[in-house]
Amino acid sequence: MSSEKEVKLYFVRHGETLFNVEKRLQGFCDSPLTDKGIEQAKSVGMGLSDIEFKAVYASESQRVVDTARYAIGHQNIPIITDPRLKEMNFGVLESLLQSEILAQYGNILETLFSISDLNLSAPEGESYLQLFSRTNTAINEIVHKHKHDGGNVLVFSHGVTIGNYLMQLAKMSSYIHHDNCSVSVISYLNGEFYVDRIADTSFRDNTK
Repeated sequence: MSSEKEVKLYFVRHGETLFNVEKRLQGFCDSPLTDKGIEQAKSVGMGLSDIEFKAVYASESQRVVDTARYAIGHQNIPIITDPRLKEMNFGVLESLLQSEILAQYGNILETLFSISDLNLSAPEGESYLQLFSRTNTAINEIVHKHKHDGGNVLVFSHGVTIGNYLMQLAKMSSYIHHDNCSVSVISYLNGEFYVDRIADTSFRDNTK
């Protein structure tokens, strides 16, 4: 008989940032949360406040750490940062405006975000397979740490990182966009992962 208990992972994308508004490609580079992004983080925190979380993990990017802090509020849960939860590395395209990328590199974004091939990457960036590898390693370590006690775990990360992880984990045929502060939930038990919800904005939007 297994001594494992169910672990439920709640993935939250960071709130809206300055680069999101400016339509700059933001992976490893960073920009601050906007006022709207701060409100989104507080709202999703309220939406999740009835759930007891055993631990909180976050990408080490400041926009994600700040989102986690606003979401957790006064709850006394330490935030454990992990660089493997960071956004996809977009290489030479980092921090460029979408219009600049179009002018310099043509339709490279259209090709990259079609995700027709998991080996696709921006020049000097990382591929979807490489991104999944590091995300998957981090998540497996989190699950291993919590599977004997079970419970709920919060994971703050990034849109492409979360979307790509779920797509490859569940072997989905297409990538699902994750809005700022949307929530995806997966359950783990006895070596099996189950996807409960994907890119759900109700936790963020149904709070007063």
